[in-house]
Amino acid sequence: MGEIKRADFRHIYPLAVRWGDLDMLGHVNNTVFYRYSEEGRIRYFLEVGIAGPSAQTSGAILADLRCSFVQQLRYPADVEIATRTYALGNSSMRIQQALFHKGDDAVVAGFDAAVVWFDYDQQTSAPVPESIRGALRDYENVVPKE
Repeated sequence: MGEIKRADFRHIYPLAVRWGDLDMLGHVNNTVFYRYSEEGRIRYFLEVGIAGPSAQTSGAILADLRCSFVQQLRYPADVEIATRTYALGNSSMRIQQALFHKGDDAVVAGFDAAVVWFDYDQQTSAPVPESIRGALRDYENVVPKE
């Protein structure tokens, strides 16, 4: 995946750290970082056209998510979660995310996710549709590796 650079991301979604996000030590609880990742990923999926109405027979499901914590995060803060697809496989995609303080290029946390295209009727992975692959190629600042 390599070094995280803000310029590699087209999709950047703003979030505000809420008082309730803090733990007893006064910094954002580790589990909340995963919620920030989820919010950014879903907003990204909606914008790119990966997610939509729930009546779909196939779609993207999260198979693995890892977070590298780089800095502490405290209240109050405005942050941005950046999301991009950096690799496309036959039935999967690799998603990179980075959490930044608003307007800052220093990474607060980095995320790496494996997302699988899934056929809900057959309960098995399925090839990522060409329409989705094309949308991702067209959308990204850095074209995903295939």
